[in-house]
Amino acid sequence: MTKGERPSPGTGKGARECVDLVPVETGPAPAARAGLFLGRLDPAALRAELEEASLLEVLAGRGYPLVSVRASLEGGVHRLRLLAPGVAPPLLDLRASESSFLLAAPPRLRLRLEVFSFLVVRGLVLQDPRRDFTAQRPRLPGQEHPGLGALGRVLDRLLRWAEDWGKDGLVAIPPSYHAAVMLDRGFGFLSGERQGRFQALRRDAGARPLADASWAVAEGRVVDGAEARFRWEPAEMAAPLPGDLRRHLASPDYRDAAAAVRDRASYRFSPPQASQGQSPRSSRKL
Repeated sequence: MTKGERPSPGTGKGARECVDLVPVETGPAPAARAGLFLGRLDPAALRAELEEASLLEVLAGRGYPLVSVRASLEGGVHRLRLLAPGVAPPLLDLRASESSFLLAAPPRLRLRLEVFSFLVVRGLVLQDPRRDFTAQRPRLPGQEHPGLGALGRVLDRLLRWAEDWGKDGLVAIPPSYHAAVMLDRGFGFLSGERQGRFQALRRDAGARPLADASWAVAEGRVVDGAEARFRWEPAEMAAPLPGDLRRHLASPDYRDAAAAVRDRASYRFSPPQASQGQSPRSSRKL
């Protein structure tokens, strides 16, 4: 599980198995050029991108004016870290790759062999190790340190790279409920049914603070209409760029599938003390 930023929308320390995407082999991958992040950005270009995104400015405003940029390639996944002098944990730790997939559903997209190319966030941590959690900014599941408030800037830059490099979109796999909520603007689950369950979960969380709702999900204090415990299953969310994928996520078939599940699903959240009572009889995933 990722830790740090609110919401940390990746897959933690390594890649997860695909849920709604089917990996496609498109031939031998081009050899990664040494020292280039994602095979394109040398250290100077990468720092310029971070400056243009105002990310380094944000870090300076948080008390980190001197930041070193470290890029590496680990097991086929590109890793970017931003490090501050005298601070052991990275302020940013991003793992990303470029991959091609088929949608696992709907069948007609699979049968037409529509291959999508994505920039994939395999893991993302954004954190401020010098700050403490407060009542106003409480710890969220998986966090070790408070976030930096820079998630939007990072995602915007990644989406711009995806567009510049001819991708169909940006994919992230939220490891927790709060991560998906933070991604919800601009992202959607690739499965209409999964999107509908997520919408129902958000609806039934009501006015609860995000931290309370996310801890309830993480601690098994949410049950569905059949009194089955809800369990979060990380799955792909995509920010689509113009093209077939965006048309799919905006299609009547996708919207109808989401609405049908959303309208029949219901969830009940219990406070922490209620979790000591009788255990729900089974487990349901998102």
